[in-house]
Amino acid sequence: MDDGRVERTMPKIMVLNEQTACRIAAGEVVERPVSVVKELVENSLDAGADLVNISITGGGIESITVVDNGCGISQEDTPLAFQRHATSKIKNAADLDRITTLGFRGEALPSIAAVADLTIKTRTPESSEGYYMHIRGGNMLDSGPAGCPVGTSIKVKDLFYNTPARRKYLKSKSTEGGLINDLVYKMALVRPRVRFVFIHNGREVLRSPGSGNIPDVLAAVYGLRAAKLMLPVNVVEAGIEIDGYVGKPELSRSTRQQITVAVNGRTVRSTTVNLALEDAYRGLLTVGRHPVAVLSIRLSPEKLDVNIHPAKMEIKMDREEELRSLVARAVRSVLRDTNLTPVISGVAPRTPKMAPTAEPFKLDLPVPQLVETLPRAEPAAAASGTSEEGRTNMDEHSSGLQPVSGADETSNERSAVAGEVGQVAEVPAGYRRTHFPDLRVAGQLMNAYIAAEGEGGVYIIDQHAAHERILFEKYIGMPGKAAPEVQYLLAPVNINLNNSEKELLREYKTSLKDLGFIFEDFGRNNYLLRGIPAHFSPGESERLVMDMVEEILEQGRVSKVAVEYAMAALLACKAAVKAGESLTMEAMQSLVDRLALADEPYTCPHGRPTIVSFTRRELDAMFKRT
Repeated sequence: MDDGRVERTMPKIMVLNEQTACRIAAGEVVERPVSVVKELVENSLDAGADLVNISITGGGIESITVVDNGCGISQEDTPLAFQRHATSKIKNAADLDRITTLGFRGEALPSIAAVADLTIKTRTPESSEGYYMHIRGGNMLDSGPAGCPVGTSIKVKDLFYNTPARRKYLKSKSTEGGLINDLVYKMALVRPRVRFVFIHNGREVLRSPGSGNIPDVLAAVYGLRAAKLMLPVNVVEAGIEIDGYVGKPELSRSTRQQITVAVNGRTVRSTTVNLALEDAYRGLLTVGRHPVAVLSIRLSPEKLDVNIHPAKMEIKMDREEELRSLVARAVRSVLRDTNLTPVISGVAPRTPKMAPTAEPFKLDLPVPQLVETLPRAEPAAAASGTSEEGRTNMDEHSSGLQPVSGADETSNERSAVAGEVGQVAEVPAGYRRTHFPDLRVAGQLMNAYIAAEGEGGVYIIDQHAAHERILFEKYIGMPGKAAPEVQYLLAPVNINLNNSEKELLREYKTSLKDLGFIFEDFGRNNYLLRGIPAHFSPGESERLVMDMVEEILEQGRVSKVAVEYAMAALLACKAAVKAGESLTMEAMQSLVDRLALADEPYTCPHGRPTIVSFTRRELDAMFKRT
C-alpha cells in the first residue's frame, strides 16, 4: 500500500571542479561592478602604484579598465594569479593576524575571471617585455608576450554574462556607476599620495592631485569652498593615530554617505566611528543630519581582524570603545575650538554623483548663574509683530515666564531688573571664548530674532534657540553644578502611570532629581510629585512629567547619559523664551552675553543654529557697493 512516503538517498559527495568553485566564490567576492573596481584598485595600491586610472562604461556593467604604474607581475607568476588562493601577500595562517596589505586571500582575480571576459597586460621593471592573458568565464583563450609599460592593465567586459540571475538583479547603469564613483572618491580621500583618474562613459569625473595634501583632494572631490569648511583632526593616544578632516555642522548631509573611514589604509564601514561622530556632533546637528568627515585611523595590525567580510568592507578591532571615545573627544575638541557661526552665503559641499544606496561630553567650565525670567516688553507690542508660527509656538509652549502687562509696569520692570539681568557675569578665571564674536544688540526682529553687530558684520540670533542653549547647559549636570532650584508644591500632584512608565521613572529617579523633580512612591502605579524645577508653572507639572516619561520612552534603552541629555534638552526647550515674545534691550543684551559664555554657543541642544551672520562684504555686494 502506498503511504505517500518518498524514499530518499544521500547523493554522492563530489569535489567541485575549479571552474564551478570560482563561480561560487565570485558570488561572494564579486557582488556587483563596484566590487570588481575595489578588488582591482586594491591590487594596484598593494603593488605600490601612485597613479591609478579607472575607466568604466555602462556603469561598469559593460566594461571596467584599471591601469596602474605599480610593480607589475612577472611572466611566470601571471597564470598563478588566476588560481584560487594563490597570493604573494601571506605565506601561512599566522600571517592572517598581522595583515598589512589590502588583499591577501588570492580570490579576486580568479573570481572576476570566472564571471566575465578579462584581459590582463603586465610588466615588471626588470623585464623588457610584458605578458598578456585573455580569460573568459574562467577559460584561458590566449596568452603570450606583449608590449606594455611597467605596471598592470586589466580590462573586464560583460560582467556576469554567464550568471544571468546575478546580472538580472543589478541596478540601473547610473546607480551602479554611482556606487563606483563613491568608492573612487573615498579611495582618493584616504590615499592622497596616489593620483586617481576616473573616467565614466568617456567623461573625466575625477582627477585627484596625488600631492599627499588632503585639502587638495577635498577640493577636488567637494569643491574649494566646501573644502575650506573642513577642520583638521589629528591625535595620537595609546597606540592609536587619528588623522583627517571633519566638516562644520553647516556641511551636514541627510545620509552617512560622506563619512569616509579608513583603517590602516583600508576603506571600511565602521559603526564604531559613526557612533563616535554622533557623540561628537550631538547638539550641533539636527535630527537626521550627518557630518561630512574623512578620518584615517592607524593602529597595530595585530589589533585588527580584516577577514570577517567576503568583500573586506567591515573589520573587527580590539578596544573599540576606547577608539570610539578617542574619536569623539578629538572631533569634539576641534569643533569647540572653532567659530561655528554659519555664514548666510555658506555653501553645501558639492555632492559627488553617488547612487542612493553615547555619551555626551561633560561641560568642563562653569556657566554663570542665569536669570531665566527675562524682562519682556509690552505684550501688545509683541502681538502686533507675531507671525502665525510664533503665536502657535507661544500657545503650545506656554510656561511660567509671564510677560509684563502695562507700559508703566514694563518701565518699572526694566529698572528693577537692570542690575540683575542687564549685568553680564564675569568670565571665569582663565577662560576666554576666543572665537565667539563680541556683539552689541541693535534691536529685535519680528519678536523672534535679535539683531546685533560685531566685528566683521551683522549677526542674527534666534532668541528661543539661544535661551534654550543657555538653559540646557544649566540643566545638563556640569562638574561643580550647584543643587537644582526646586519649587515645592503646596499640594503634591498624584501622577498615575502604567507599570513600565513607573519603572522608567524609578530607574532615572536620580537624574530627574538632579534636574529639580522630587518624587515620592505612592504605591501601585502612582507617584507623588512634590517638587518641580523652579522656573516652571505648577499648573503644568503633570504634563511636564508625562512629557519626560515620553522622552525617556522615545530614547529607548540607550545609555543613561543620553537620556539625561534628552531630558535636559526637553526642559530647556519648554522653559526658554519663545518666538513671539518681545524682550527689552537689557534682556536681549544679557541673553547674547550669556550665550557667549556657553560651552557650545552655536546651536541649541537639538542642533538648530542659534546665530548666523552676514559679513560686511556680503552686505556691500547686496547693495552693489563693490
